[in-house]
Amino acid sequence: MLARAVEALDRFPSNRTWVLVGGVAVFLRLGSITRPTADADTVARSQAALLDELTGHDYAAVIAGGEIEMFVDDGVVRIDVMDLNDDPLPGDIERRAFALARREALRSATPEDIVVRDRIGAVIARAVVPLASIGSLVSLKTVSMIRRPHGKHPEKVGSDIHDLVRLGRGAGARTVADEIASGDRGARRVGRRSNHPSVRRRPAVHTRATPEERSLRRGPSTD
Repeated sequence: MLARAVEALDRFPSNRTWVLVGGVAVFLRLGSITRPTADADTVARSQAALLDELTGHDYAAVIAGGEIEMFVDDGVVRIDVMDLNDDPLPGDIERRAFALARREALRSATPEDIVVRDRIGAVIARAVVPLASIGSLVSLKTVSMIRRPHGKHPEKVGSDIHDLVRLGRGAGARTVADEIASGDRGARRVGRRSNHPSVRRRPAVHTRATPEERSLRRGPSTD
């Protein structure tokens, strides 16, 4: 799937109006495929403009919404094209955080020369792809994980968690935190003010120690 995805992305415009995100971007940033995936995800500065440009060719067709099919050799690759949707920013806290995370992914994208080789080392696919930074991928995955239960694919929460763990281990938690801290101020502010039930601080729970526990805390008797 990765080779076909890279071939399909090579047909995207070479300008910086889109960025690769999602599982395929995680694989490429980490340099290894860590789980199965059936599609590729992108963010476009203008979803409508990018879809118009791609579907003007016979190798692309819109399925529904922002999903397209790219016909590559003897197969088909599904690619989701998400709209930046940051002007104006949504008022809802979750949608606003998602828009800011997408904006940071576009802002911090770097063009990467992606080369896919077969088992004997022969090049089977190659493309220069604008790739989201690790920090922006962590931000997107975090917001997506919270939104999943109310979205179209609640079953993908597990893959979001898997990717977050792999990104944290691969880049190092401190590196990821520093990158996010140096990014979009609006995204950081939304993160600090988030009032989603899943991230609210739980009240402290106080319990009384049993006589046996109090005895253990004091240590053994010297009698």
